[in-house]
Amino acid sequence: MSKMIEIDFRPDEATLRQFGFIAVAGFGFLATIAWLEWLIFAFGLGPARPIVAGTFVGLGVLSLGFSLVYPKANRPIYVGLAVAAFPIGFVLSYVIMGVLFFGLFAPVGLFFRLTGRDAMHRSFEPEAESYFVPARAARERESYFKQF
Repeated sequence: MSKMIEIDFRPDEATLRQFGFIAVAGFGFLATIAWLEWLIFAFGLGPARPIVAGTFVGLGVLSLGFSLVYPKANRPIYVGLAVAAFPIGFVLSYVIMGVLFFGLFAPVGLFFRLTGRDAMHRSFEPEAESYFVPARAARERESYFKQF
């Protein structure tokens, strides 16, 4: 079986530099919501609030500094976050695909089957001489340049 998703354990410098700049915004956002105790921190951090927010600020500043000076130093943070996010993304992708299939495609397909709709004309017709469908008539050349 081939791999669906691969974690890049050895990213190049450009990727690590880009990650560092993006991480500043991400860790800054996490520090802000930790300090204000919003969203995932709404349960209240209590006396740990400055420590948690400071850790996120420190990680953001550290990744920014690494991006500006030596991008390869961002590798442990990058790989650590990639390894932590991999199982979440793997599970959520299957959950989202399952919800789309069983919540959207299966009911529409069942409805079409119950109403007898066959948009592809796949039904067997014993009296038909051929299943050939003639092509549409050729259009004028100018119509190809007016798509909408």
